[in-house]
Amino acid sequence: MELRKVALLTLIVAVLLSGAALAGGWQYSGVGARAKAMGGAYRGIADDGIGAYYNPAGLAFLKQNIFNLTGEISSPRSTVTPNFEANGYGFGYLDGQKRYSKDDSYLMGETSLFFRPKKDNNFVFGLAFFQGYDQNTTMNLYQLSPAYNSKLQISDANHHSNFDVITWQPTAAMKFSHDRVAVGVGLQINRGDIFADQVRLVDNPYPYPLNVRPYDKFVELYSVDGYGFGVGANVGMQFKVSPKVTIGANYVSASKIKMTGDSKERIYLPFNDGFAHLYMDAQANAYQREVDSTFKGALIGNSGEFEVEMKLPSEFGVGFSYRPNEKTIVSADLVYTRWSEFEDFQIKFKNRKTFQTKYYSRWDALFTDVTVPFQWKDKIKISVGLEKILNERWTFRGGYMFDQSPIPDETFNQLFLDTGTKHHFNAGAGFKLNERVSFDAALELVVYSSRTISTLADVNNDGYWDNFGGEFKNLSFNSTWALNYRF
Repeated sequence: MELRKVALLTLIVAVLLSGAALAGGWQYSGVGARAKAMGGAYRGIADDGIGAYYNPAGLAFLKQNIFNLTGEISSPRSTVTPNFEANGYGFGYLDGQKRYSKDDSYLMGETSLFFRPKKDNNFVFGLAFFQGYDQNTTMNLYQLSPAYNSKLQISDANHHSNFDVITWQPTAAMKFSHDRVAVGVGLQINRGDIFADQVRLVDNPYPYPLNVRPYDKFVELYSVDGYGFGVGANVGMQFKVSPKVTIGANYVSASKIKMTGDSKERIYLPFNDGFAHLYMDAQANAYQREVDSTFKGALIGNSGEFEVEMKLPSEFGVGFSYRPNEKTIVSADLVYTRWSEFEDFQIKFKNRKTFQTKYYSRWDALFTDVTVPFQWKDKIKISVGLEKILNERWTFRGGYMFDQSPIPDETFNQLFLDTGTKHHFNAGAGFKLNERVSFDAALELVVYSSRTISTLADVNNDGYWDNFGGEFKNLSFNSTWALNYRF
């Protein structure tokens, strides 16, 4: 009966946290309070339920069944000072003004349940649930210039990006060779969510003199909201070189997630009474009516559906742990992530339904699919950690992670605010209540290098700028809390 209750609790928690977790870097810095406190240097340890994320093979060394419930509060603090100019001209971006992200904290969570059958002490199986990828930023970076349109105002949430991936990972692990070698395999079922509002400047389809500044670009705000699923694998091994030294490695495969959902495209047309009445001869009535509608400052657009494919990158990690005595663990990890596999976002709109009664065929050129090129670079991250048992109840942990940004200046924009190299400073503690119940906690400060983009770039030559000019800074505070129940 106890096993059934714990299994049911794990399922309920996974369902509840899958909603709460979809809220708030891109690849997250790690999961689990014990592992986070040690800077993520965990592939040579991984001997608890959340260890399934770092190295499934470590589960084979569990001594008991284990249930884990983890909650995390992430508090990112991002600033952008736009400097979005081309040929000395601005386009409505709030240049020179320091803009702050919406000052929110986000709840995330992980849970796991693993069993060691009494009849086979070499085999462990169960389920882990965690959030491995996360990006959430909401900023007001743009307002319509009065010279362009003095009648309308654009939404303050005009640059919003929320990308999340949560993973359900059924996992099995086995040890052999006199308990010195273990292997583990996890099937990753990934759910990806995308929710974004972005400003895009589209070319004015009308000829001279209707396309002179500030009307050379029309202002579009597009929105997408959807989700999808993909599968992958997490394979690991551990080898106990000696009673004091363990080495581990894992490989996470790439995973394609095809997402679909609802879309909106809105064009804020310019307002200029002079242009609206420029063509007055009787033979140009049809064109006059079209120009009049275009330069009256109206909002036009459509609602429909979209599809986009997100490809999560593969990664390979190695680590080791050293136990100089029964109360101390020193660990280190090196992870290589193939961010070059994180391919372009090609957002394709379909089943568009316009929401205005008057519509002109020339406006079709304003509504096009969106391609967001990345061209990210493969990068490494390095972690070191320490665990020290102080007494029969208390344990201290500390760690550090060095993590490189994969984003080049040419494609850096506010969608993913990974501004530069990140330094993660971690500390935490564990408290053992009794033989069955224990608690873990971790605090993390993430310090980012700042970045300045001074030159706009169109890397795929589609007529749209692919980066965002300005100065970018980032900082994040995170706390993680965990309950462990062994039975």
